[in-house]
Amino acid sequence: MGGFSGSVSFQINYHGNLLIHCERKMINNLVVCIGEYKNMDDDLVNSAFQLMSIRRYSEALHMLRMVIAEDPAQWNAWELAGQCCRFLNDIEGAINYLSHATTLKSDERSIFLALGIALQLGERWSDAIDALQRAIEIDPDYVLAYNSLSLTYQKCGELDNASYYNENSLKSLARRIVKAMKNSPTSHIFKTYNSSNSLWIEYATYAAVYLSISDDIYGIAWPTSEQAMEEEHTESHAGLYWVDELNEKKESLRLFLPNYFNTFKEQLKSDDVYAKMIGNRGEILELLDRNDEAHQHFAEANEFLSLTYSHR
Repeated sequence: MGGFSGSVSFQINYHGNLLIHCERKMINNLVVCIGEYKNMDDDLVNSAFQLMSIRRYSEALHMLRMVIAEDPAQWNAWELAGQCCRFLNDIEGAINYLSHATTLKSDERSIFLALGIALQLGERWSDAIDALQRAIEIDPDYVLAYNSLSLTYQKCGELDNASYYNENSLKSLARRIVKAMKNSPTSHIFKTYNSSNSLWIEYATYAAVYLSISDDIYGIAWPTSEQAMEEEHTESHAGLYWVDELNEKKESLRLFLPNYFNTFKEQLKSDDVYAKMIGNRGEILELLDRNDEAHQHFAEANEFLSLTYSHR
């Protein structure tokens, strides 16, 4: 097997926390994040959530069962109870709670992600795929659902589908980054970091095309290496990511500046999600006997992991 973390596939859960699947054992280092649970009015649900955040799952589950007995319509109590069961390795309990939560709240992406992962852990591949597909239907840019769907296909031996959804997880991450970019001269200016690994540029370019199509831009371009060096030296466009101009036909053209690419890379290394997904892609490519490509992905994953952790 390849050179990335000893052949480990990473299932990325809420906001980049990880449930790591190894060939011989499962290591659970996931801490539930509050981002998916912003609107919990019930004091007991909030107390249970706080217990979950410090991994006191049995106590949290007891509280959540009290909430459900009092008010069976509280979908977030059912969801959190399912998560508690999963972390307590009661996979069937997790599936039961989460399945019921989907009947109470059929448009909540986090429930279907959690259900899909629980079904995957129970090796109910088809049901897991259906749940994760539903999460993506709710949010077509749901990075975590694409990643878990890819891992599910990998685990049941459907490597072409695993590759397809892994690539989509990386593209959805790219879209998420570029959608958050505010093109302003006051943006921070990042300098070019020299590296022999450049797979990330493919996703930066994809995101540039995606954004330009969304903005009804006719064509795009980026500087030559000489122009990029000059821009970094003079900072003539300050913190801008791109500039739009009209050609002789009055068609909009967009020039992406070095700060766009450098900022995109900074966002990729701000946490370990990209590194772990590109490493997962390396593992899939290796299983497909595309070894040269796999090693390229492992090298980029290891570089980004080191960059991410060096900034913490």
